[in-house]
Amino acid sequence: MEDDISTKCPATKNYQLVRWVFLALLLGFIPAGVWAGTSDACGPAPAVKAALEQLPQRTPARTDWEFYQERLAAFQALLRQYPDDVFVQKAYIGIYNSWNSRSDKEKVIADYKARHERNPDDAQLAYLYGLTLVGRQTPEAIKLFDAALKQDPSFALPHLELVTIYRSQVFSNKPQSVQHLQAFLDACPASLGGYGALTGFADKEFLRPYAVKLRALVENRSDADAVDAYRTLWALEFKAHPAAEYDALRRQVGQDLARLRQLPREDKPQWYQTLERGYELVGDKKQADWAQEQYLTRFPLPCATVASVKFFDDHMFPGADSSPDKKHDFYRALYEQSGQWLKERPNCPVFWPYRYYGIENLDDIPPAEVEADVDEALQYLVRNDGPPGVSSGGYSRAAEILSKKHLQPQRVVEWAQKGLAKWEIESKEPLYDLNPEPDTYATNRAENRLRLLGYEIDGYLQLKQADKAQAQLEQMDWWLNDFKSLGGKENPARTDARLCAVYWELRARAADLQGRKQDAMAFYQNALLARLSAQQKPETGRKDELADNAHRLWMNLGGTEEGWQIWYGHPASDLANQATLTWEDAKLPLPAFQLTDLGGKTWNVDSLKGKVTFVNFWGTWCGACVMELPRLQKLIEQYKDRSDVQFITLDVDVNPGLLQPFMKEHAFSFTVIPAYSYAMQTLNVDGFPANWIVDANGVVRLKAQGYDPTEKWETGMKDAIEKVKLAGAAKSSPAASE
Repeated sequence: MEDDISTKCPATKNYQLVRWVFLALLLGFIPAGVWAGTSDACGPAPAVKAALEQLPQRTPARTDWEFYQERLAAFQALLRQYPDDVFVQKAYIGIYNSWNSRSDKEKVIADYKARHERNPDDAQLAYLYGLTLVGRQTPEAIKLFDAALKQDPSFALPHLELVTIYRSQVFSNKPQSVQHLQAFLDACPASLGGYGALTGFADKEFLRPYAVKLRALVENRSDADAVDAYRTLWALEFKAHPAAEYDALRRQVGQDLARLRQLPREDKPQWYQTLERGYELVGDKKQADWAQEQYLTRFPLPCATVASVKFFDDHMFPGADSSPDKKHDFYRALYEQSGQWLKERPNCPVFWPYRYYGIENLDDIPPAEVEADVDEALQYLVRNDGPPGVSSGGYSRAAEILSKKHLQPQRVVEWAQKGLAKWEIESKEPLYDLNPEPDTYATNRAENRLRLLGYEIDGYLQLKQADKAQAQLEQMDWWLNDFKSLGGKENPARTDARLCAVYWELRARAADLQGRKQDAMAFYQNALLARLSAQQKPETGRKDELADNAHRLWMNLGGTEEGWQIWYGHPASDLANQATLTWEDAKLPLPAFQLTDLGGKTWNVDSLKGKVTFVNFWGTWCGACVMELPRLQKLIEQYKDRSDVQFITLDVDVNPGLLQPFMKEHAFSFTVIPAYSYAMQTLNVDGFPANWIVDANGVVRLKAQGYDPTEKWETGMKDAIEKVKLAGAAKSSPAASE
């Protein structure tokens, strides 16, 4: 969303105030710098805007902490220059909200709360205090924004914050969102800031006049903000018109590109980003690639290089069931490439996880190299996270790598303990109240605590310190019971079974270490049964330590190979042959909709009734989706003669104009329905690709999220379709109605 506020909007000004300021300037009572910083209700004054643009930007040379400190110091200097400017203070609050320090956030909240309490009738202070509370105490923030609008109806900024809040899943209120967006755009028709929010709406009649206004605003301008706004403009124009008019719109984009290409804006990143999007819309991949490469080369990003972007364009993470050779080749390439990326971008927090992926999936990296990599990663985290310290997740990942590689168990214990101590601090952080699933967030926190405790126990077991491991196992038992009381997971039973498998395996190893072989065997059996219950499959080509240890003990206790296969081998083999993608049962009547596909056909819930409907959610930007779509095309062709099954795909690109060039490039012919608002805001789909199976009554019966890259993908999809079809046939049979 493009939300830069770039121009001053017309506003009614108090004549006496203007007259007083003019006289004061003549008499020298007001310094020129203060007047230069005066902003209207829609955007910063030119001098303030220029000063904000000169603030330090994130570069590859700085860690996150260094950047935070540098930017904070620059803001404090700017505040001294423009102490009462609302746009400077808004940006100042933004840097605190972006940094993960509870104490810093609480300080800024307390500061603006005190300011507001001293001046409760000041609309700008009510607004600024509200900004500090969004995500923590959002209902209170809403009250403050509403109060600010009542105190000063000409002060338009609270409208934009309320648009964002009312578009969230938790506080979803479409009429309020529309009302506040219209109010902002009516108050600030020349401000580019509000137009980006329009891309989240789907009503063509609502969008069309605003698209016309935005084009009038930007088409004769050449500044960077106007160039950047073309991406919003094109999205609005394609969303506001039917697919039958897309060719004409594409010709207009071509004309825009010809004009933009002539502008002397090679020094602005927005120029390249806008050119890239425009070339994508007209289907010129060569020029789009050129613009992207120029952007990455001229404006180095902390966590992106031309080579890293190309690597993931050309490579897809292998699935759990991919061949050992395919996995090895991918992770070897990822390990080597990530090492090179880290040399170029040593302060990138994203490249270290890629390095870790390579380490844990390769067995031929020398132990000393693994230890050195983990040490270096933690040293980086210490530098990057600053005084607040390494997160519990940072310690957990380092402990996990060494634990899996059976290296330095004493350090595994140490890092797990540091992670648990940090977890206690993090657990006191208030939950983000715009999160649509707070229970899931709380459950994830509890799961992370159990993981850390598991690594600590594993370290003790590798150190042969069974008594210490036993003591922590009692703690883990208590925490597991606490975990079971939490909700939020889509499939809590499966998550619980997976954690129980870890717990019972650790218990078995402790008992085995203490010489209690029979107990150990019973615990191993519980671990294996829990793993089967969780439908957790060992990866192909990887050593299965749990099953190997249990099998060894089974045989040592006098068990037979035949007995082992009957008890565990055959069920495990059956599980291994199942599709990797997991389908979740659902019972969701599809909410009403009316959407038009790229061919001009209108779809609604009634269009889905009478047939089983396979619904795929995807986006052109989603790498896994792009991998899945060719297989979906083939699956659809296999069902082309079936009158009882139909397929539709719902695309979630903000700009539907991207779809036809994409479909042409890949020679796809399946039904595509642009459905950004419906999928993201009504259905709340939050992971892609996603596949739903809808029964003949328009009720969603099965859901799956993610992509299964194995050969079992097709079988899994067909089985899901037939499962829903058979269930529907059973319900409609005479026997079922008796």
